[in-house]
Amino acid sequence: MRIRYWRRHYFGEDTSLIIAGVIIGVFGALGAVALKAGVSQVTRSLHGWLFGSDRAFLVLVIPLAGILLSVLFTKLWLNGDLGRGIPPVLKAVREKHGFVEFHKLYSQVVTSILTMGTGGSAGLEAPIAVTGAAWGSNIARWLKFDQGARILLLSCGAAAGISAIFNAPIAGAIFALEAILINIAIPMVVPVLIASASAAFVSSLIYKGQPFVLITDSWNAAALPYYFGLALFAALVSVHTIRLYHGLGARFSRIKDPWVKAVTGGLLLGVLILFFPPLLGEGYDSVEKLLHGQASRLAEHAPLMLELGPWNLVALVLGLMLLKVVATSLTLGGGGNGGMFGPALFIGAMCGFAFARTMHLLGLADLNEVNFTVVGMAAILSGSIHVPLTAIFLIAEITGGYALFVPLMLVSAISYLVSRSIQPYSIYGQPRTGA
Repeated sequence: MRIRYWRRHYFGEDTSLIIAGVIIGVFGALGAVALKAGVSQVTRSLHGWLFGSDRAFLVLVIPLAGILLSVLFTKLWLNGDLGRGIPPVLKAVREKHGFVEFHKLYSQVVTSILTMGTGGSAGLEAPIAVTGAAWGSNIARWLKFDQGARILLLSCGAAAGISAIFNAPIAGAIFALEAILINIAIPMVVPVLIASASAAFVSSLIYKGQPFVLITDSWNAAALPYYFGLALFAALVSVHTIRLYHGLGARFSRIKDPWVKAVTGGLLLGVLILFFPPLLGEGYDSVEKLLHGQASRLAEHAPLMLELGPWNLVALVLGLMLLKVVATSLTLGGGGNGGMFGPALFIGAMCGFAFARTMHLLGLADLNEVNFTVVGMAAILSGSIHVPLTAIFLIAEITGGYALFVPLMLVSAISYLVSRSIQPYSIYGQPRTGA
């Protein structure tokens, strides 16, 4: 009670929320930096050790080892209850008065490094969003805020995590508003913006750089019908992604023994990565290859080096697009930790590139493949996770593709609407009632 009295007496409620937002932003940024640095270091060492020699076959067991370590950590320290992904945060808001477990301050980072560093095929965004939400919730509890403020500061933490991991403060704030704080009053948005901006600032000081660099400054209005076609294609891919993700998740849920789950998921994941190395980890390096006109390098390190003719390359890209959600489902279903933002961006990039290249090979249009690759990322993110505004601003921020705002808006909106009309639930398994 004394903390609440001193906070209100010397700062007032509004100022206290803003100060708390800054603090949460800093901790969210530090968590994101630790997660990125840990995964990057382990992955870089592993990739060079495996694929720079004749030891590539060990990829059959190394992702399994990471999943087993994650399961072991969860069993020993968390009594088997890690709480993966965004749904537990949404549950904390709706059913637990904004309280997030203390262990999520660190458990998401540790298990994600174990999973993703050893080749798990998922994303870092959900774990760091959950970590940030845990910081927000627990700082609110320590400072004796009431339930409404606690939920607000939880959302500040989620925004800080997304902001810092992508260095995208606007997208971080919009994600919190779109996915967690539905129908909130506008004045309450200020702490979310402060937390997101603080996280991006601190993260950029320590860990510089964007995930991708876009090589374009314009788009051709004559390509508008093809962007519409991409939106429809991406919506169908999004529906496939959602249904396959939940279908494979249901199959894993029938396996009661966590060690059997881990071995099953890890071994199958290793086989996929052995034959399709781009499925290793988040896959952002593969997206970079598409953005730099190096699509043929996607076949590097594969055990079977086939001649990549024009249509064979399209087939490979489409295969990677369809298999990424399988790899992610095996990673998470087996007991590893990660999120779906990264896989959605990977799938979207493959989707956009395959669409543009196919139009070219059919002689229908000579489209800008870089632009379609970028817009495809937004389309799948919007269609599968049902966050169209986040998709637009995230892709614009992480690629510098502000010149593509019109196609980003068009494709994200259409993909979202069509996907939602076919599949009302997002990949998080939650009905979207506000976005």
